[in-house]
Amino acid sequence: MLSAAYRQASEERSEGLAIDPENTLLWRMNRRRLEFEPLRDAMLAVAGTLDRRMGGPGQDVTKAPFPPVRSVYAFIERQNLPGVFRTFDLASPDASTPQRHATTVPQQSLFLMNSPFVQAQARALAARVTTGTPRDGWTRCISWCMAGRRWRRRWRWGRIRAWRGPAAWERYAQVVLLANEFAFVD
Repeated sequence: MLSAAYRQASEERSEGLAIDPENTLLWRMNRRRLEFEPLRDAMLAVAGTLDRRMGGPGQDVTKAPFPPVRSVYAFIERQNLPGVFRTFDLASPDASTPQRHATTVPQQSLFLMNSPFVQAQARALAARVTTGTPRDGWTRCISWCMAGRRWRRRWRWGRIRAWRGPAAWERYAQVVLLANEFAFVD
């Protein structure tokens, strides 16, 4: 983790593209999508609801009230794997799997758009960012959810300036949580 190759950002640079467009020499990090468990944990963290305590029994993270424990503490019944885990390519708990398959299918987006868990995290995030002026709330939401400053340029303040009330902030928070910039590590 201390090597220069490991600590590279995923931003493309013209000099690197000219020499090695396929990135075989590792002049930048390849962009990667978060698996379900780290994505769920990231949502809990930015919403301010993540329980950071370590240890304890496994908990059913798929049913309300959704426990705010880290996904590593999710209870998994081998014979009855919940659909959300299958949708997000959880490896079979019955077999040794050296590498996890990674797919991007519509069911994943549909789950994230309609999930009561994601909606609850959007509500918590909206409540957390709406202290102070609306622009301060917008800045906090984008800063917490979009790790790099360069993403702020895409998420313009003017788009939500006219929004009023908690419901608008909840919708905006959910949009930010569903953005590719949130689900991918650069």
